[in-house]
Amino acid sequence: MIAVQEEKILSVIHRLEEEDTEDRRIRTEQGKDPNREPMLTLHPHSARLCHIMVQSICAKRLVEIGSSYGYSSVWLAHAARITGGQFTSLEVNPKLVEIAKQNVAEAGLTDHVTFIAGDARETMASVEGPLDFVLLDCWEALYVELLDLIASKLRPGGLLVADNVIPGREGSDEYIQALTDHPLMETVSVPIGKEIEVSVRRLE
Repeated sequence: MIAVQEEKILSVIHRLEEEDTEDRRIRTEQGKDPNREPMLTLHPHSARLCHIMVQSICAKRLVEIGSSYGYSSVWLAHAARITGGQFTSLEVNPKLVEIAKQNVAEAGLTDHVTFIAGDARETMASVEGPLDFVLLDCWEALYVELLDLIASKLRPGGLLVADNVIPGREGSDEYIQALTDHPLMETVSVPIGKEIEVSVRRLE
């Protein structure tokens, strides 16, 4: 039974990776289609690293900000199943929430995920802490504003991973500086995937 479940999960993951590759090709060649939301999926290497991180700290309370089509949601829901935890996904776009739900359901992981539609700057208040792991993968312009909300809910030793954080790029540098200056956080830039920032709430 477990092997069958794993096959279902991998099938969904591989399909979404192929769809994301095709989506990026079409947008590069033809420009953005106003009738279709871009997938903007987490890079597979970054997703795998998050999956490993969750297991390494035995994270039980997981949150992502930015579901998109549910690619990272499948990875994190599976990780939550392994650790015996629960995963909450926050997404501002109701259409994307429904797509993500469908993909998670196809992977057989619905019981491990709660989706909350709305602006994370407001919906984070409804998420019960302390949190063990947070994936931040929404519009980068919101990262600095969301940082205090996330840090206040992270447990000491809890991890925050932010996608698309590239040192030397405007916006990314502001977020990195905010983390560097934050009294609760320690951070490092990791050149994997589309580049991520990995931060921990200090134990001290």
